[in-house]
Amino acid sequence: MTGTTATVDVRRSADRRVTTAPGVETRHAFSFGHHHEPGNTHHGLLLAHNEDRIAPGAGYDTHAHRDTEIVTWVLEGALAHADSEGHEGVLRPGVVGRMSAGRGIEHSERHAGTDARTLHLVQCWLVPDAPGAAPEHEQRDLTAALADGGLVVAASGLARDAGGPGARLGIASTALHVARPPAGRSLMLPDAPHRHVHLARGTAELDVSDEHVVLAAGDAVRLRDAGRATLTATTDAEVLVWEMHEGLGD
Repeated sequence: MTGTTATVDVRRSADRRVTTAPGVETRHAFSFGHHHEPGNTHHGLLLAHNEDRIAPGAGYDTHAHRDTEIVTWVLEGALAHADSEGHEGVLRPGVVGRMSAGRGIEHSERHAGTDARTLHLVQCWLVPDAPGAAPEHEQRDLTAALADGGLVVAASGLARDAGGPGARLGIASTALHVARPPAGRSLMLPDAPHRHVHLARGTAELDVSDEHVVLAAGDAVRLRDAGRATLTATTDAEVLVWEMHEGLGD
């Protein structure tokens, strides 16, 4: 605890702003692109937390990024990535993708499935520590690590996570954890001044700062100096937790 007033800010899936493009529906946690929401521009170092549903044959054609850390987690289907640095790959459930845009990179992201299933993914954008770095891309298969239902480091720049299963993040104060807890499993969430908890599927209950929050798929909670937090799955679930030890303006 830092002495700052603890906050537990619940954001329901149905209240997120939605934008659409041909074959793509996106639910936004923060202001993004043409969707501008004053006072809702970030949490910690997290600038975007988008939940996309992409139809077969659809996606994002080649476009540019600069000085942004982008982490992608697929919930269902397959996402094909190709960029101007020659990196290509396909992300499927259990495989995390991390791209450091650095001094500039162009990439495309498209539905890679061969069936009629909708691609469902979460993509997060964050502020890197150093601008102008060399662009990078990597993906790590975490399927085996996720099997026991506990939290797994999916991407991290924290020194304690060096050599772990997750992707390397260009932010020394931040880590993303993912888990697939079965019904009845409780998870002690990592503590940090800024945390973002997104329930990607299933139902769960969050106990934090003397508050009890019931969560459904797509709901999120933003925690600020909130201390001990426990999430209990009430059905089989999947959760993404950002642990951030600094934020914009700190």
